[in-house]
Amino acid sequence: MTDIDPTLEAPPALDPAQQSLAEALRVSFGILKLAMLGLLIAYAFSGTFSVGSNEVALRLRFGDYVGDPGNRVLERGTYLAAPFPIEQVVKVDTRPATLSLEKEFWYETTKSDSGLTRAQLQGAKAQPLHPLRDGSLITGDSSIVHARWTLTWRVADPVAYLTNVGSQQVAEAIVRLVAQQGIVQSVAQLAADDMLRGIVNRELAVGLMQQRLDDMRTGLVIDQLVLDKVSAPMRVAGSFDAVTTAESDRAGQIVAAQQERARILGEAAGEASGPLLALVASYEQAVERGDGERATELEQQIDEALGSLRVGAVAIGGEVARVINAAKTYRTQIVEQVASEAQAFQQLLPQYQQNPRLVLSKLWEDAREGILTGDVETFYTVPGQLELQLNRDPELQKERQKEQLRSRKRAQEEAELNRG
Repeated sequence: MTDIDPTLEAPPALDPAQQSLAEALRVSFGILKLAMLGLLIAYAFSGTFSVGSNEVALRLRFGDYVGDPGNRVLERGTYLAAPFPIEQVVKVDTRPATLSLEKEFWYETTKSDSGLTRAQLQGAKAQPLHPLRDGSLITGDSSIVHARWTLTWRVADPVAYLTNVGSQQVAEAIVRLVAQQGIVQSVAQLAADDMLRGIVNRELAVGLMQQRLDDMRTGLVIDQLVLDKVSAPMRVAGSFDAVTTAESDRAGQIVAAQQERARILGEAAGEASGPLLALVASYEQAVERGDGERATELEQQIDEALGSLRVGAVAIGGEVARVINAAKTYRTQIVEQVASEAQAFQQLLPQYQQNPRLVLSKLWEDAREGILTGDVETFYTVPGQLELQLNRDPELQKERQKEQLRSRKRAQEEAELNRG
């Protein structure tokens, strides 16, 4: 046990003000500890983040990617990362983006040109192209065309994109430059006529663009390239429009002619018009070549087709079938009529041989009865006199009457001249 020195005095007691200050400091320090603890907890959980459906995320730990090369990209979900500056989360938008090339290959336009018609534009833009203001493309046949394009691109490899590109603005600038190069090279392999008709090798253009993007390891992909509008230079646009109109008219006339041909052939032979026409064409070619054996074979096939009204399994219809059926019916009638007349002749021949006068008289009576039977008009004449009245040609009669009137008029004019 330690002895207490009696010479030491007890500490003086604190006054109320000092006690209040000490209590306030103690409480303040307690609140500060709680606040620091809360801040520490908030800092520990500040790395929590979520990834949406149209984006991906990458974690960087002291500037380096976190995870294996195949597991660095974080897709939709909620994740936890170490707080900054230990780790940094970078999100990449993977939605397709649209880029329009409206001025790069198009002639210069102003606000006042927006309300002009094409004919008015041709008059206003008939000046030579200015290389600094007017965009254009040179085709494979050394012609000039104007075009407007739209392409769609997206981020396919977020790691390569973030490493070598870094931002949406830089990516758009790269895609624009690459698209210009691909379009120029692909159009340089086309003819101007094909280009003006909208015939474009999009696979070649997109392939050239994608190759350059892959060479730069941008992680970008071109999905689609669309030719929005194409035009010839305004100085020659009228001539190109005339050619286009003529080609459209030509195509329309060809279609109309083909439709008319199909209609005529259909009316002529129905569904069998095509095979029957092919047989006839082959027969004519064989005759022109002098191939008699082949011509004879084809002629037999044509005869068989017309006789059976079938070409293979297809029935012949239309006017051909009608004419052939009418001919067959007429042939049957003629054969029956001739057979009937022959039978009647065979029956009359024995009688005629026995009494010719009687048979002839009977035949004359039958003929007279046949002539006078039915709608017959009878004319009566004075006994001993026979007068025939025949109707003249109405047109000839009119011409004769006109000639008579003209003759009378000339005679009257001559008479008046003689009196004068």
